[in-house]
Amino acid sequence: MNSLRKRAVGLILSLLAFFFVPNQNLLSPQERNSKTTLQHKVSVNLKLIQVYVTDKKGNPVVDLIKEDFLIRENGAKKQITEFEKHILHLSPSETKAPKTIPESKTPTSQDLMSRKFFLLFDFAYNNPKGIKKAKKAALHFMDTQAMSSDEVGVLSYSAIKSLTLHEYLTRDHTEVRKVIEAFGTKNRGGRAENFEDEYWFQATGENPLDPSKRGKITFKEGAQRDDRPVTGSTPDWDKFNTQEDSNVHAIHFVQKIKDFAEALKYIPGYKHIILFSSGIPYSLMYGVQHPNETWNVTKGRDTIIQQSWDFGNSLVQQHYKDMLKVLAASNSTVFTIDTEDLISTVGLHSRLTGCFSLQNIASSTGGKYFGNINSYENHFERIQDLTGCFYVLGYYIDEKWDGKYHKIKVKVNRPGLEVHAQKGYFNPKPFNKFSKLEKMLHLVDLALNKRSLFRDPFYFPLISLPYSVKGDTYISMFSLMPKEYIQEFSGKNIEIVSLIFDEENSIVKIGRNKKDFSKLPEGNMYYSNFTSLHPGKYQCRLIIRNAETGQGAVASSSVIVPKRLDHGIKLYPPLLLKPERNAFYLGNPSADYPFNTRQYFPIVEQLEQGTSRVWAAVRCSFSGIQPEDIQLSTNLIHSSSGTGKVIPATITILDRHHDIDTEIFLLEIQTEGLKPGEYFLYLFATSNLTQSRSGANATFQVK
Repeated sequence: MNSLRKRAVGLILSLLAFFFVPNQNLLSPQERNSKTTLQHKVSVNLKLIQVYVTDKKGNPVVDLIKEDFLIRENGAKKQITEFEKHILHLSPSETKAPKTIPESKTPTSQDLMSRKFFLLFDFAYNNPKGIKKAKKAALHFMDTQAMSSDEVGVLSYSAIKSLTLHEYLTRDHTEVRKVIEAFGTKNRGGRAENFEDEYWFQATGENPLDPSKRGKITFKEGAQRDDRPVTGSTPDWDKFNTQEDSNVHAIHFVQKIKDFAEALKYIPGYKHIILFSSGIPYSLMYGVQHPNETWNVTKGRDTIIQQSWDFGNSLVQQHYKDMLKVLAASNSTVFTIDTEDLISTVGLHSRLTGCFSLQNIASSTGGKYFGNINSYENHFERIQDLTGCFYVLGYYIDEKWDGKYHKIKVKVNRPGLEVHAQKGYFNPKPFNKFSKLEKMLHLVDLALNKRSLFRDPFYFPLISLPYSVKGDTYISMFSLMPKEYIQEFSGKNIEIVSLIFDEENSIVKIGRNKKDFSKLPEGNMYYSNFTSLHPGKYQCRLIIRNAETGQGAVASSSVIVPKRLDHGIKLYPPLLLKPERNAFYLGNPSADYPFNTRQYFPIVEQLEQGTSRVWAAVRCSFSGIQPEDIQLSTNLIHSSSGTGKVIPATITILDRHHDIDTEIFLLEIQTEGLKPGEYFLYLFATSNLTQSRSGANATFQVK
């Protein structure tokens, strides 16, 4: 874990998601409160289709309305219920956010669908000069073309590390820039890669950085596909000298892109992939022309001079064609930017370069090939023209979990226009049909994404409280999973993953536990955990996933860990409690708050109207004073009353524990029957001898 923290803090400074400052990835309390149902049980879902419309000259058409469109799914006409028009403006006088023109029935609080870009850096079919230019070009794209609403991810491919996901789709473009800037240095990494490496280490105990262990996890599977090696074992790329090695390397490259495209099928809308590469050499797939070897061929009355060819490798060709088909089916357009020197792509010499393979990838997916990376500014302006103006059409479907493909045809009633829309979509498929890559991407999605793209999780509450012991600082996390949700996680293979992010959105802690939920008591389940942290601001995220069904649950909260106490008294935020029957803890909170865990449980949701008693466990650190000198008092304020009415409340100390430099109190707070609204509970600790004073507070809701 120490090496992980060093990477996360000193090197990575990134991780897949839409995160904080303020973090856009994790849910606010308001958002969490609005998501209280098991969304995956809803059989009728809104299907969103991203549509680009151009005239005969390739210019975007931006004046269409909902009635101009017709959608057919598997031949049946669909009623368009949602409609958005996105027009991106780049003039200096206008903002980088897209101009969204919604119809009256379309939600205006958030765009239905935004652009999604994956920047894919090929380090295998490339050279140092090309990589340097790709890095410069990508930074230019992020600085001048990426809109604030665009979701951007970063991947790379190398012969040794295979396909690596560094940054998942995120609107936090600062994190994307960090990953790009780190390419070419020893600090290369990313939040997604960091998460995956540590997850693998905790799941298996094997170091993912050990070359002998590469090929074990999702994006680092070596030459493996579906657990079947392509060549019998992971190839030794250091001995990459023979034609056979070249063939294996090419097959591995296209297979990894294909596997990633398979996972992209389940991410809605268009995915734009910008590939920086010099491409698979033409000669490797289609052969090499030998200009000095000729023979005569008689055809009718004519004698034709033919030149000699080596016809390449048919197996490489087949894998390459399979990759193109899956990319096209995943509704992904690939814009290829050739990093090879311009002189290498001209004339006969182009037969030895990869420009043909790059052109083919682009044309097969509806993208565009751009040669001469030195003209990247013009290239990205053209990509902006091609992707910057689009429509979002929505209609409702009856969704089944069978993985079947649905063909979509979008038309407009205005003649002479070209419509570019996804050709179809796949129903969700059972989780046990997911590939290893898809399962890992699903977990990364849950861990780092505010809006899960694979499968809607449900959201549950989480509170995080700081405290100190012997000068070291910690946090405790408490969460509630209601009993009606626990049934969705019944099984032997349940994993609980906790993540903590610092102010720079870097992962500083990752924890993983595997639990058996096949035999659980009836009642609500409370999860507790603690970890050490340096002083600072943090965001905490907890993921529970059924590794058999894929059902996920997500909780998040923020916490401020104060500096250690040098002298005086320090009261930490209280853990509010209530008595509850049939509930149980997963984890033991008694090490942090030694109360009766069979009787008291954290208040992490709304209290019932009329509640007149609340319990609290509170920690108080001190230095230079005697613990018996500490006196406690309280104020209770009803913030929803408009004037901040003070509610009479009295404190009774039910129990107290002494732990070196800390007193831990169990309090009963009595008050009048509480009315609905939000309440602030203020606690104060005072030393009568030294006049030291410290306060802490907690907030709760009464429904």
